[in-house]
Amino acid sequence: MKQNRRFGFWILGSWLFLLPLLTAVGQPLNTVSRLVSWDSIPARPATFRWVAPAVLIPVGLALSPDYPNSHFDRFYIRSEIQDKIHFRTHVDNFLQYGPMIGWAGLSLAGVKGRSLPLDRAGIALVAHGITTILVLSLKKITHELRPDMSDSYSFPSGHTALAFTGAGLLDREFGGVSPWIPIGGYAMATTTGVFRMVNDKHWVSDVLVGAGIGLLSAEVAYHVYPWLKRKLVRRKSAMH
Repeated sequence: MKQNRRFGFWILGSWLFLLPLLTAVGQPLNTVSRLVSWDSIPARPATFRWVAPAVLIPVGLALSPDYPNSHFDRFYIRSEIQDKIHFRTHVDNFLQYGPMIGWAGLSLAGVKGRSLPLDRAGIALVAHGITTILVLSLKKITHELRPDMSDSYSFPSGHTALAFTGAGLLDREFGGVSPWIPIGGYAMATTTGVFRMVNDKHWVSDVLVGAGIGLLSAEVAYHVYPWLKRKLVRRKSAMH
């Protein structure tokens, strides 16, 4: 247990060290982010940013049923993982926060993202609110039994959803600073999902849908937040 915790803290510590370093290398090469930084809330996300959740969620749902003698269902994939990987780790409990810690570290370090600092915080709050509502609601509705049969809150993977929410926000805000920043974020989020399956806490369907929810929440937040901000500004103006 102590060794796993040390490993988890080591990973997060390395993440916080590497992000500013990658930023320092990438920022001088970045011209696009300089033009758009600090001006306004980011523009509408590119179409491909919606493709990933649009693929992950249906594929995850398609893998949920038990197809007899099939190599394309969650039961077969789970058996393959458990037969070939023989270790358990608590690192996923730390990795799920990695992308968001990186996002916070870059923000606190004053690295220019694609939106104003206050808007950036508001977008993150909305994104995590959407993720939390979706994940907890689905867990309560589905009562899906975990692979290890420890409880009935398997679907979807909250760890994976949280990790991919952070990775999506990290990509949207700082992807223009250095390509290594979103690569690192998505790598940590993907590793979180893989470890949840290795630890026999989630089916592959839980992880895929969780990843889709996280990415979708991050993108939706960029549409919802401007509307909420306008509503708040109008209410304040009306009060005065």
